[in-house]
Formats: sequence, C-alpha cells, structure tokens
Amino acid sequence: MKTVLVTGATGALGKAVIARLRTEDHYHVVATSRHCDDASGFHLDVRDREHLATAINRIQPDLVLHLAATFGNDFEEAYSVNVEATRHLLDAVQQSGRCTRVLLVGSAAEYGVVRPEENPIREDRVLNPVSIYGLTKAWQTQLAGLYASRGMDAVVARIFNLDGPGLSERLFVGRLRKQIEQVLVSRRSVIELGPLSAIRDYVSMNEAVDQILAIAMYAEAGRVYHVASGIPVLMRDMLARYLSIYKLDASIVQEADELSNHTDYDVPVIYANVTSTMQLMKIRRTSVEA
Repeated sequence: MKTVLVTGATGALGKAVIARLRTEDHYHVVATSRHCDDASGFHLDVRDREHLATAINRIQPDLVLHLAATFGNDFEEAYSVNVEATRHLLDAVQQSGRCTRVLLVGSAAEYGVVRPEENPIREDRVLNPVSIYGLTKAWQTQLAGLYASRGMDAVVARIFNLDGPGLSERLFVGRLRKQIEQVLVSRRSVIELGPLSAIRDYVSMNEAVDQILAIAMYAEAGRVYHVASGIPVLMRDMLARYLSIYKLDASIVQEADELSNHTDYDVPVIYANVTSTMQLMKIRRTSVEA
C-alpha cells in the first residue's frame, strides 16, 4: 500500500483527489491543510518549514500531491505559499532520503501572453507570466526542474481551467456558480460578470483528477504535463451551459468590463496540447483493465 500525503486538502481539487484515492484500496491517504477538517488528516501550514519537515519524516510518504496554493494578488503571500513552501517541501523530501515522488500543481497562468495562432499550447513553450499568481507558479515549476536535476522525483501537473463545485470565486466558474446559487435562493436577482469573449480550456473536476493521478503514477521525472481538455471553449458558451442546467434566463446576466476580477492582462485565447497527458492516461487505463 502506498502512502500519499496531500497538501491543500480542503480546497475543491484536494477534496476531489482525496475522495478518488480513497476509492482505491492500495492507497493510504493523509490529508493536510491549514484548516484541516479530515478525520484522518491534520493541520499543516506549508509555510512552516520545520512542521513540514516533521510531517515528511513522520509520514514517510511514497507520493506527495502538493495542491496547496493561493490565488491572491499579494506578492508576499503568493511568494510564501507558492514558492517558499514548495522549496521547503522539496528540501524536506530530499533530506529524508526516501524515494518519494512529488507532484506539484502548476497553472496555465504561467504562460502569460499568448497569441491566438500559438494555440494549442505545448508544455515546452517559454513562460511569460503577467500576474503575481502566474509568476510564482512559474518559479515553482523552475524549482521542480532544479530539484529533478539533482535526482529528485518531481513532476508538474499544469492545470488550465477547472469546472466543478467548490472552486474559488477568483475563478470564473467559481464566481458563476456562487452567483447562481444565490439567485436560486432569491438572495440576488442579477448575475454580474466581466467580459465573456475570451476562449479557455475547461476540464471537469473528475477528468482533472484522472489526469493528475495518471501523471502522479506514470510521468517522467522532471517533466511538465498539462491537465486540460484540449478543447477551446468560449466563456459565453460556458455561461449558457450553466444557465441551461439551472433553467435561468440570460436576461438576468449583466456583463461589463468593470465587473471583471482580472486586474492584469487577460489572454484572449488559450487552450492546451494534451498529447503527452493522454499518453499517460492510456497507460493508466491499460493498467487498470489488466
């Protein structure tokens, strides 16, 4: 049985990953977060270097899924959580002397400025982030490469846009779902959104979990793999799908530039090349069937 340590366990992705792992008998899952409410987990602030090292030595994980992150625009917080904590984690695993695989979660925000004709984006594209979040995630990816060059078993799962419940309201789907919930209970009458003309790559939470586990199991150390659908979707079409699901009329939607939660450059079109990830998914399916 493999022991899996999951950071960021109370986030939407963390909960989904943990739920999936616990359906499979060959994993012992230890869930951690700053606000852990999991009976088999514990409180862990990844910014605390000593506590992190103690956790690694105590749990002795075979796999670490490092899902803890912040979307905030505060540089100090973003650097502390997304970069320094990752360095502390990699140091702790390296110093433990165990052959532990570490999966870091990256973001499409690392790519920054992308021209429409450059799509679908490959994993080896030069990173040019234009947000604090994207910048700190790009540094996290570079840390993975640095430690992999020293012999560590580190990989990066670079996520595009998740579609599912419980997402942060800083994300379009999270913000949309929250407002729809409020409309359904008559707490608001209008859904307020920024411009919907951008094209994005959305992947369902279940599919994202499948891809992350395939990367965790079969990825080549030191490499980056996309977690995405590879399908370009107009954000306005995503809105229409949600309105249809909840039988709401488009007339309740107010779209305006000033309602956007983007304070930096907003990429007009970005979607992923998922060839490498699909190869891992094929290996995982073949393994499960066998």
